[in-house]
Amino acid sequence: MNFRLLFICLVTLFSNFVILKSAVANQDSEICSFAKINSGVLVTVGNPRPTRLVTFSEAGGSPTQINVTCKQPARLTVSPPIQISGPEFIPVSAFTSVTNSNGNSVKSGDAPLLLPVGTTSFLINLSVDKGSRLKAGNYSYTFKFTFVPI
Repeated sequence: MNFRLLFICLVTLFSNFVILKSAVANQDSEICSFAKINSGVLVTVGNPRPTRLVTFSEAGGSPTQINVTCKQPARLTVSPPIQISGPEFIPVSAFTSVTNSNGNSVKSGDAPLLLPVGTTSFLINLSVDKGSRLKAGNYSYTFKFTFVPI
């Protein structure tokens, strides 16, 4: 397999955000909305046989940047990465990490992150570890946010 092809074929991720919003039953307006500032770049980790896909800048990737605007205080949770393209596999570990401009963060599976009223900037990173050699292909991932009013 040509792992150079794998690296070249990795696509910009998060082209389609999937947002799951939870709201109070009688609430008519949205709790929070978001604006994508910059899509992330997914890269392989492991040489000469890559086994992980990440967006961390330390590995040569790029996190997704978004602004979240909330009309009321809310709690934010995030799902693990969801594969939307590429050779399918079941990861041995996978997580999505959301960090705000104050350094507060939440990972998939963690307790919710509190969001204030107004706009907050976020960096979103993900890591997907196959645990064995990745097949060449175009890999793309997304995730889901859940906003719950306080």
